[in-house]
Amino acid sequence: MKKILFTFFAAALLVTSAYSYNPPAGGEDLTLIGNPLSLSGAKSVSGGALFDANADSILVNPALIAGEQRVNLTAGYTFLYSANKENETQLGASFQTGILIPFKMFIFSGNMNGTFAQFKEMHLGKSLNLKAGLAKEITDKLSIGLNAGGGYAWTYGNDWSLYADFGALYNWGNLGPFSDFRIGASVLNLGKMYSDVDRWGIDEEAQNTPYPTLATLKAGAAGTILNTEIAKIGLGLDFSVPCFQNFIVDFNAQVAFKDAFIISVGEKFNMAEVIKGKNNFIPSIAFLFKFSFDVKNNQYLEDNGWSQSEMTVSAGYKNLYKTVHAVSAGVDIDLGMADNEPPKITVWDEKE
Repeated sequence: MKKILFTFFAAALLVTSAYSYNPPAGGEDLTLIGNPLSLSGAKSVSGGALFDANADSILVNPALIAGEQRVNLTAGYTFLYSANKENETQLGASFQTGILIPFKMFIFSGNMNGTFAQFKEMHLGKSLNLKAGLAKEITDKLSIGLNAGGGYAWTYGNDWSLYADFGALYNWGNLGPFSDFRIGASVLNLGKMYSDVDRWGIDEEAQNTPYPTLATLKAGAAGTILNTEIAKIGLGLDFSVPCFQNFIVDFNAQVAFKDAFIISVGEKFNMAEVIKGKNNFIPSIAFLFKFSFDVKNNQYLEDNGWSQSEMTVSAGYKNLYKTVHAVSAGVDIDLGMADNEPPKITVWDEKE
């Protein structure tokens, strides 16, 4: 074991010594600013403070969707505004849309993201990104998943990306004061990332490096610390190590009232950005409202059991880099109602 650990760390040091680190500010979150939940840190590697998996969950951990039973549709849009008048444009945007489809053998999810931010303090340029994932429950507690992703970036150079992600999720159950305690881990961006484009990096005096960063390791845990008929409170914490070059911490707290109205608050610490003065410790916030709805006189929906479904609408805000403001809105639809009742087993006796 000592030899294995030594070899692992030696390889890591070799990689980091040959690979400088200077992505654009926000480059690690390129696909995570397109909806309110992502902005508030709720898209975590362990499924968020109060677990909720949908088509967008594969952006951080492909294993999160393994237990889903319903077709899910998501869409989100974020308006970006920079107060820095030195920028060539002060307006930007990001969007996300996705679909999740459960099959007997596995769960499939696909996601498309577009990000358009040409701000000097958040110089991501323009890009379109696609990702598709498969997940499966191995046991009642363990799930695994695999993604394939790629995209195209333009503005100040053109480039493409092509990569894979791996992830796992372990449902621990009760642990100390927590219920529904979960541990998640993923390895993201195993392949070619955006490299042949000119961007302002975190260090504006140095050449920018590929982003999102190759071989980003993520690990985290989350659980419910309070669960009553009226309210639930959950806490989540993620750690990210982009190719052993940086250290990022994401904290998320959520409060749900009657499983209908949810408040999500997030805080991020990005060590490289803090060192270069790019940090902003103002927490992000999102509000969600979940409700069920009926669609009548539609035979197709009735045949698929979708005449009654659930929808979540959301809105959020985050002050990204002191001068960049993000205002976001999203919608999440689960077709059909969740089946939470276990099967009923009747034991027949000889008289019957």
